[in-house]
Amino acid sequence: MHPGPNISVGLTSFRTLVPNLLICLAASACGHHHVNPPVEPYRDRAIWIEPTSGCTDASPKFLPKFRASDTLSGANAKLHADQLSAWLARRVPGGWAYGPSIDGSNHATLWLRDPSQKRAAIAALDSLAPPNQLFPATRPDSVVALPARWDYAELYDWMEYLQGALGGARGSGVNGWGIDTSHNRILFGVETRETLPTMVSWLVGKGIPCGLVAVEVTGPIRVSQTVGLEVEVGSGEKVFTR
Repeated sequence: MHPGPNISVGLTSFRTLVPNLLICLAASACGHHHVNPPVEPYRDRAIWIEPTSGCTDASPKFLPKFRASDTLSGANAKLHADQLSAWLARRVPGGWAYGPSIDGSNHATLWLRDPSQKRAAIAALDSLAPPNQLFPATRPDSVVALPARWDYAELYDWMEYLQGALGGARGSGVNGWGIDTSHNRILFGVETRETLPTMVSWLVGKGIPCGLVAVEVTGPIRVSQTVGLEVEVGSGEKVFTR
């Protein structure tokens, strides 16, 4: 529904139910990790959740009654990548969702709710965000702006709302969740296909809009004594974090 760059550099964070561990799949957000080369090109196996029949890109958008991004300050947000991204999205013109980054076609790409605001968005990012020598504001013509349904702050607000309610998702088999910037969505993982209907029912019951959430059957998440946390992602690719 929402094309984007390769997911291996697009999932800003994927939280699991393993205590005190955080898997960071974004290349810029992780320390050292080792990824086994995939045996086939990545294919998105996640299932988009349609809370109503006939969901389209034109379906109505709405947000939770309480926006967690309202509480963020610049100084505190800098300590957490997701909070910093949400703080920026509330201030960057055009509804900033992700980028600039290199997409799967090796193009410098920026995702905005209003791509016509590309130059203003790049200038604001250059002023507010940590320095990015690869995409200086002096070269906006080298960046392609593409449309996004949600800006990052909107995804953050929904993620905080749903994460805070996960205690009621009993029997869903949920084992991970995070903001998937490469597909402009929130992504949940469940261990088995048998619990997928329960997870879908819980999400629909939380009142999510169309085009926001996808669920993927990830299989088991295991703690390895040698490499730490082992998670299968996408096409069987494994990510290890120490």
